[in-house]
Amino acid sequence: MIGEVVSNYRILAELGSGAMGTVYRALDIYLGRFAAVKLLAERYSQSREALLRFEREGRAASALAHPNICTVFDMGQWRGRPFIAMELLDGITLEQRMRQALIPPCEMVEIGLAIASALEAAHAIGIVHRDIKPANVFLPRRGPVKVLDFGVAKIRRPIAAQPLGDSAATMATFVTLPGTLIGTLAYMAPEQVRGEEVDGRADLYSLGAVMYEALTGRLPLGGTAQAAPGRFGPVIHKLLAADRGARYGKAGELREALVRMKGGAGAVSTVG
Repeated sequence: MIGEVVSNYRILAELGSGAMGTVYRALDIYLGRFAAVKLLAERYSQSREALLRFEREGRAASALAHPNICTVFDMGQWRGRPFIAMELLDGITLEQRMRQALIPPCEMVEIGLAIASALEAAHAIGIVHRDIKPANVFLPRRGPVKVLDFGVAKIRRPIAAQPLGDSAATMATFVTLPGTLIGTLAYMAPEQVRGEEVDGRADLYSLGAVMYEALTGRLPLGGTAQAAPGRFGPVIHKLLAADRGARYGKAGELREALVRMKGGAGAVSTVG
């Protein structure tokens, strides 16, 4: 792949690969900027589910112009394989950082603010992420925390007229059918585990699980956060309520609670 030109992007190096595809460092030959190009694995090029998930990831993220969400530049097909071109980030995921050490509470407030701000923007236009976990939170060496991977997002209203490979109606219903288990089990809200219809409060539960694990080094047992550090206790207990009606109603409410925890110094939503 090195040296190939995918649409406008000259592939320079491989950054990493996973089950669904490979991410490359690339240069936009027209604009002269670097980008990350994610190319779906060839073995999935005929998989309707993989194609729709890939398209969903690109379309959902591109609909969200927000400093705490990874920016999508372009998407299309190259030799029958879909690709997404996005901003090139330099840093590590929260998951990688947590392997090194527990996250200090003062830093967790900032990371939590960033994620809550991203979710507030997504929920405002009808997008539920459904897979908030440490691997999908990126900590750049410079600049704001980024939420990644909207591949299993629930899109509550249309954000595009026509997907690349199927009908808009199929795109709207893909991976949103009742009874379908979508996401990462360890971070799922109870209603999500049961395969029920979910809303933004499921993302808030997942964020509560992420925050608790980052602070303590362990996942909450049965949705219960024992001894969350300091002032995080009430916030995390509310996020992890089994009854979604007992959680924060909106991500903005959580953001405001974190600002108060920080000392009311302003709605800081980035880590730089």
